Amino acid sequence: MRVALVSGSEDMCVYFFDVERNADRACINTLAGHSAAVLDVSFAHDESLLASCDADGTVIVWKREQRPRDLLTT
Repeated sequence: MRVALVSGSEDMCVYFFDVERNADRACINTLAGHSAAVLDVSFAHDESLLASCDADGTVIVWKREQRPRDLLTT
């Protein structure tokens, strides 16, 4: 399983970075939907849900999409 870092951003997005890739291709996914800077992100214990909150107090709960196993390999 690959190792990823998840970060909120001032540009109102949540970014997923693959820490094993080189820097110019490290971003592997972006979640958009906030209307203010994203201040915090937190996974559920089983990693099926991700909660993100922004500077306006909005919390979005994102549900993990299951992908076929062959699409996960790069």
